[in-house]
Amino acid sequence: MPLRLKRRMARLAYAEKWLVLGIIIGLVSGLAAAGFYQLLGLVSRATLAILGSETRGALVHDPSLAALAGVERLYFLPLLLVAGAAISALLVYRFAPEAEGHGTDAAVAAFHRRAGIVSVRVPPIKAVASALLIGLGGSGGVEGPSIQMGSGIGSALARLFNLNMEDRRIALVAGMAGALSALFRAPLGTALFAIEALYKRDLEAQAFVPAFIASVTSFTVTAPIFSYHTILPTVSVSYQALLNPRSLVAYVLLGFYIAPFAYFYVWAFQKLGERFNRLAERRIPVYLKPVLGVALMAPIALIFPHVVGSGRALLGPVLRGEVEMLFEEAGELLVLMLVAVALAKIVATSLSIGSGGSGGVFAPAVLSGALLGLSFSHLVGQYLSPLDPGVYAYLGMASFFAAAAKVPLATSVMVGEMGGNYLLIVPAITASIIARELTGNASIYSSQLNRRLREEIVEAESLLSMLASSGEQVNIKLKDLVDTEYKCVSPRATISKALSLMLREKGRIVPVVDDNGTVEGVLDPMDLEELAEAGRMDPSTPLYKARLRMVPILPVNARIDVALEEMVRRNRDYVVVVDGKGRYKGVVTINEITAALAYLIAKHRSTLKLKGGGR
Repeated sequence: MPLRLKRRMARLAYAEKWLVLGIIIGLVSGLAAAGFYQLLGLVSRATLAILGSETRGALVHDPSLAALAGVERLYFLPLLLVAGAAISALLVYRFAPEAEGHGTDAAVAAFHRRAGIVSVRVPPIKAVASALLIGLGGSGGVEGPSIQMGSGIGSALARLFNLNMEDRRIALVAGMAGALSALFRAPLGTALFAIEALYKRDLEAQAFVPAFIASVTSFTVTAPIFSYHTILPTVSVSYQALLNPRSLVAYVLLGFYIAPFAYFYVWAFQKLGERFNRLAERRIPVYLKPVLGVALMAPIALIFPHVVGSGRALLGPVLRGEVEMLFEEAGELLVLMLVAVALAKIVATSLSIGSGGSGGVFAPAVLSGALLGLSFSHLVGQYLSPLDPGVYAYLGMASFFAAAAKVPLATSVMVGEMGGNYLLIVPAITASIIARELTGNASIYSSQLNRRLREEIVEAESLLSMLASSGEQVNIKLKDLVDTEYKCVSPRATISKALSLMLREKGRIVPVVDDNGTVEGVLDPMDLEELAEAGRMDPSTPLYKARLRMVPILPVNARIDVALEEMVRRNRDYVVVVDGKGRYKGVVTINEITAALAYLIAKHRSTLKLKGGGR
């Protein structure tokens, strides 16, 4: 990249810069996602041909089509599953280990913990590995692979233009939105997804405009490939039927109904993932994890062929309420069958992707949520409101993934866009928020943070990531940085005395320490407003009655990376340091950690220059 162009890009204002970069990122990420989807289609058609499934006239080629068209050679399925997982795993663990799993979590981790840096090897390896695993029958979707591919493209383009860390992270988000928009045909919803999936209860608002530009660009350039129609069937429903009081009650009850299943999805995915990760302790090669996962999935797939692939081929009949096509002999057991297949899909996905297989978790959740929504319609919905069963299927898939991934706004908008009916957005948000709140902070994306971090913490984590990627060992301990000059007060001291000390110390925190040196809490300037609102700011109140918030407390021998993790978890820019007996020693702030890391980076670079000169 010419230096003159880099400098010109750096001088552009926010709007001009991201208009240019957003279009470039959207173009590249959209075409890359389209290429991945075409590859997946080729592998899926080959799989269906081997199984002897009729595919002529099919709108979507996905292994789950076997449950609709019937198969002559279902006994080949376990062999295809194992072959897909084995080849996929060998590719991933040999060439790009960071491409394992469902992809979105890796992109979120790169945004938060790796300064927006994704290896250029990830997009192609992720595309091929995911196409093999999903196309040969593994239970996974296209969302995770496309997002990780898009994040890698955004990161690579940011480095090509020599963008700073903040812009590189925004470019990563724009790449996520661009790749996702190409496959789901929902430009607004996918832009929202990219900025909402990073946090459980927050948004990366500054990345919305770049993400939206990339998303719209991707949608525009890939529409001739995928056509302009919506990817899901449109359900006809009137405004009055959707928003009458009885329907609103149904949406609330649907949120309560969906929440336990969404929680089970997160629990099963994480627990099975932990079990597979423990295999390394038994000296089992890491690339065998996905193979074992799909081997355990095979019996489920033989009983319920509906669980193979992404499940997208089944969504049309489910959303149209044509369940007879899926369960011909269910009869009075229809509701039980709907729930059974939804649960089977959850377990199959947890085995094939939770084990480290390369694929996404969104499409499987969409199918499970739609089946559960349809079951709710037959159990309760039809007695409360005269809505089409397909409406409940749409709302079920929105609220299910919203609760599992903490993205209620994005999934609600995506449902409206994918189904071509924006009237569904308000009911979807209603059910999604209720399901999200009932599941608490449980999320299928383990790298999500609760809320946005302070910029200083982000900078420190990025510096640490840069050092780690360059091979530099960081063994700095808190005892090397602890500031013992922080004055503390007794729990018996009044709030007035502590505030006076805080003013004298220019707004620094005031540790509250008892006579034995035990830290009872901290009076933090951030918490003063909360204390006032709770009515606990009476100046004469002793501190032990003020119920001060506990803060990160670490021993002096803890490393600074551990301190950063605690700062992230508690959203604080300091840790209180204690000795081996738990007695107060002092405080380490994010500024000391950042300064120490910056010094190491400067030292590392000067060493490299000296070595280069020697050569």
